[in-house]
Amino acid sequence: MIRIPRWLVAILGVLFSGFHAFLGFSTIQDNVDPFDSIFALTIYLATVLPTIVLFRGVKLPSSQAILNLAAAALIPILVGSHLSPAALTPYSTWYVLGVATLMAATAVRQQLAIAWIGTATLVLQVVQWGGLIVAIQAGLLGALMLVFAGHAISVGLAKAYRDTMAFTQEALENEKEKTANAVASEVRRSRLEKALAGALPMLNQIRESKGSLTDFEKSNARLLEAELRDEIRGRDFMTDEVKAAIRAARDRGVEVVVLDEGGLAILSQDDKSKLLSEISKNIDQVKTGRLTLRAPQGESWNATLVASRPGVSSPDLWLKF
Repeated sequence: MIRIPRWLVAILGVLFSGFHAFLGFSTIQDNVDPFDSIFALTIYLATVLPTIVLFRGVKLPSSQAILNLAAAALIPILVGSHLSPAALTPYSTWYVLGVATLMAATAVRQQLAIAWIGTATLVLQVVQWGGLIVAIQAGLLGALMLVFAGHAISVGLAKAYRDTMAFTQEALENEKEKTANAVASEVRRSRLEKALAGALPMLNQIRESKGSLTDFEKSNARLLEAELRDEIRGRDFMTDEVKAAIRAARDRGVEVVVLDEGGLAILSQDDKSKLLSEISKNIDQVKTGRLTLRAPQGESWNATLVASRPGVSSPDLWLKF
């Protein structure tokens, strides 16, 4: 995409609008009252130059746009009232394209309604002053084309702005997602490293004993294996409070299965902490059987906690958080 510096566009706009002012100064002697022509030129320059050069952003402030509309209504009166349609010089009607330039700049600066009202005012005044044929000879068709061009540029700029904002938002969302994934991966890696570091003494013991363990050591090995599985599958569930509650439940003989499928990812840190604290309290209530803790994705709830016992048709505990 080719980007044109704003200062270059402003210089071109000033040169183009200044050309009409130059033509106006060169034809002051054609007017019966030169003072009105000078006043009209002053109004023209005082409105067109700020419209092109000043104000940050694309959209022109409403106050300046209203001043431009007033200028579009006043300039044709000041100049045209002292010109005879039957005795025109080539550039005596400079104000027609001059006002059109002002309205085109107003349109480019995203004030389309005011630009077209000002253009309509110009057309009516010029046609009323000299008739349709004289108005065309004075450059009215070129003036309309100039404002149409400004309108088209304005629409293009608005679309480019929307596309740019959409692309920027998409890039921010992608960057946010990448950052979140990187943080989550780092957290999981840290947890696994910590869990593996805790498992290393048991693994060394199994290696040294060549698998010959006491019943107590076998029980500890099974608990260790379950905790390692929790770290891999439990993800956001694995806070110190929840892990302590799960370990206590396993010590009581409860079989615990933990599975985080992403249901907690949408929660804020505070909401997540409150939910996990509530889950921990409910885990402490389960004394026997099987306990399943799951965080499904795409449901209206974030987590489920189900406690069941063999031979019992209905669960002892079924909570949705």
